[in-house]
Amino acid sequence: MIDTMQEWRVIEDGPGNGVSNMATDRAILAACEAGEASPTLRLYGWNRPTLTVGYAQDIAREIDVERCRELDIEVVRRPTGGRALLHHSEVTYSFTAPVPHPQFPSSLLGAYRVVARALLEGLKELGVKNAVLASAKKVDKSRVSSRSPSCLSSINHWEIEVREAKLVGSAQRRTKKAFLQHGSILIDCDRSLLNSLFKYQASDFRFKSMDILNNRVVTLSECLGRGVTYHEVSQAIKRGFSRALPGRWDEENVCSR
Repeated sequence: MIDTMQEWRVIEDGPGNGVSNMATDRAILAACEAGEASPTLRLYGWNRPTLTVGYAQDIAREIDVERCRELDIEVVRRPTGGRALLHHSEVTYSFTAPVPHPQFPSSLLGAYRVVARALLEGLKELGVKNAVLASAKKVDKSRVSSRSPSCLSSINHWEIEVREAKLVGSAQRRTKKAFLQHGSILIDCDRSLLNSLFKYQASDFRFKSMDILNNRVVTLSECLGRGVTYHEVSQAIKRGFSRALPGRWDEENVCSR
């Protein structure tokens, strides 16, 4: 009998620096494009605070590079779009698959929706309540008008929120033969530090962005009212993906770099 079960791959990576983390995501995307890799979920961390910026974001105009250097915060460009995000106390996921693929719609938002639903299953495993997908009808214009360089200052379609506060931020890149989606599942967040790394055209924009970060961003620790470990989150996300995307999941454990 021919085995028609869908094959998936999950990579549990160690904490790495920004350059190596983004290079690995690019390499998996290239392998999926070439038909050399199964659809892949990768879970990884960061060995020091790192600011990633969108592939088209203007670093000189929006990022205070000198302050990042003083604080030993690495700045690295992502292969995906969107705005800047400070990675530190979180689990970062990336999901890469060839296109077309029977489990994923052909559109960017359709793929976002499928991946987001798998993430929701993982959050349920952790005990997070009231987590929902932000729909196309809920684009928050007040956030957009803040003109913040921060990814956390806006909620995009099919990102995950809890009581209208952003919990998971994601970005996607699509090529003709594959797509890569990656994002941050916040365990904790130093909002003041994050906001201090950006340049603003006026001080009121900085104040407004800080207000949004304080009131419209939430972390797993805040949702659950307790401390949360990286291992706990990564294992729950793995179980969520296996439930949302049935098939045979092959695991790869990668040593810390």
